[in-house]
Order: sequence, then C-alpha cells, then structure tokens
Amino acid sequence: MNNTGLRTYTQLDADQLEALHRLEDICNEHDQIILKLNWDSLRARTGDVANDYVYIVDGEIVGFLGIYQFCASEVEISGMVHPDYRRQGIFSQLVKEAQQECGRRQVEKIIFICARPSLSGKEYLESIGSKCSFSEYWMTLTGEHVQDVDHPPAKIELRQAEMGDMALLTRLNMDGFDMNEEDARGYVETAMLSQQDYIFIADCQQENGEWLPIGKIHVMREEGSAFLFGFSVQPEHRGRGYGRWILRSIIERMKEQQPTAKIELEVAVENERALGLYTSCGFHVRNINDYYVLELASDRVEQAASDNIVV
Repeated sequence: MNNTGLRTYTQLDADQLEALHRLEDICNEHDQIILKLNWDSLRARTGDVANDYVYIVDGEIVGFLGIYQFCASEVEISGMVHPDYRRQGIFSQLVKEAQQECGRRQVEKIIFICARPSLSGKEYLESIGSKCSFSEYWMTLTGEHVQDVDHPPAKIELRQAEMGDMALLTRLNMDGFDMNEEDARGYVETAMLSQQDYIFIADCQQENGEWLPIGKIHVMREEGSAFLFGFSVQPEHRGRGYGRWILRSIIERMKEQQPTAKIELEVAVENERALGLYTSCGFHVRNINDYYVLELASDRVEQAASDNIVV
C-alpha cells in the first residue's frame, strides 16, 4: 500500500487528530504564529461529508486542509504544511481537492484564514487571486475571576434557544450580521443541530409588560474551553448597556459550569465599540487573523495548483 499522497476524510480518528496537533505545534513554532484550525469543529465532524484533506509522506501527515461551512453560500478554510515540505505544491493540491468539493456543494466563495504574521500564507493566497476582505482579533479572557455582573439596565433575562426559535434567530442573524435569509437560516440550523453549540436569547421586558427579544449569543463548548460567537444586539437597543450585561452573564454562566475553562472569541478589527466592550470585560488580543476571499468563478486556483508557491 502506498503510504504517500493525498487523502480525503469525512472524519478524522484520534491518532490523526493527535498527528495534526503535532504538525500544528511545528508550524506555529517555525513561523511564530498561532494557527486557527477550529478544533471544536474538527472533533465534532459527523462523518457524512468530506471536509478534511491530508497529505502523507512515508506514513506521516505533512499537510492538512479543513473545510468549515456555517452557511450555504460560503466556506472557511484553514490549513498548514510542514516547513520541510513547503514549495512542493502540496497545499495547492489540497486546495484543488477542496475547491472541487465546494463546487459540488455550489458554494459561491471560499474564505481562507491566514494568521497575519504568515508571509508564506499571504504570498500563496494572493497568488491564486484571493483578496484580503476583513481581519479579526482572536481574544482570550484573562484573570481567574469574572467581575460581578451588574444589575441589568432593564428587566432582562437569558434563555437557551429551542427549535421553535428558528424563525426568530434567523431574523436576528439577518439584522445583526447583514445576512440574506438563506444564509441566516443555515447558520442557525448548523448551530441548533450541533451537540457542542448553545444559543442564548436575551429577552427584555418592555414598559407594557411584553417580553421582547433584543439579542443573542452563541457558545461552542467542550471540555476545558468555550468559544463565544454570533453575538449581536438589535440596532435599536444598542448603547444601553445590554451588550455588557449579556456578555458578563454568559461568562459567569460558563465559569460556573467549567471554572477553569478557557473562554475565547473573535471580533472584527474595525469594530471598535465591540473591541472596547470585550477589553473592558477582561479579554485580551491573542492573535490577528486575516480573511482572504476567493470567488469560485475565478479559475486561478486551477492554475496555481501546478505552481510551486505553497504555504
């Protein structure tokens, strides 16, 4: 059996995941970066669709690419190649296979995650015609204790979302993140079906006694860690302290359930208001990731697959 070449997987086993951890450590140390490989998603693969691609040399994994799809129209991709095996076309082969899978899914665009200090990653992504579209701070909560949660500015409660909240959550995504309805609904469906994702809705009591949903926050949780995402407050309710109360309340809840859990999140670099909120609640910047967008109408990935430019 040939133990060198590209392999496609719908689900990686424990030994393969451990091998990826070793490769990640090597790449991080060599490039002085922090790769974002979405480990929660990697461990939660259901085995029903091809999302993970590895390149093996003499039985060892030296290259990896993962597809992460949260809505119908786009996917995120993250990957790495061992420093000793770069500029041999390995990552180009992995991208070509992933692009073919995305074509079968009728995905409109691929978003590549690139740690800002990775010059080789930037070089490759620019060579295939992708453009840096936005950047995010990757932030970690520091300190052993969370500050006491302030009294809410109004009567407000957090509740865990249920399947009956699908339409509401779809609307909140559309309003909070400027998503179209199909993508907003798919984003919610993916989270609701995951065994690791939890969605919390913030309801606020109005003067007439009616309870009105004003925002939401998602938590991806596993043993030892929690990642916050999909956090939004309806535009007409911003600037009143609701966001701070929601964030502190969810942190307190996570700490009660997992006292030593590492709590992380991401925020757009240009979102100064959100950055200020997170910093004031104890989060500090761990890394900056640049997101490169490739429209799949472009044929330049096919050409790059034959080049020797690779991360």
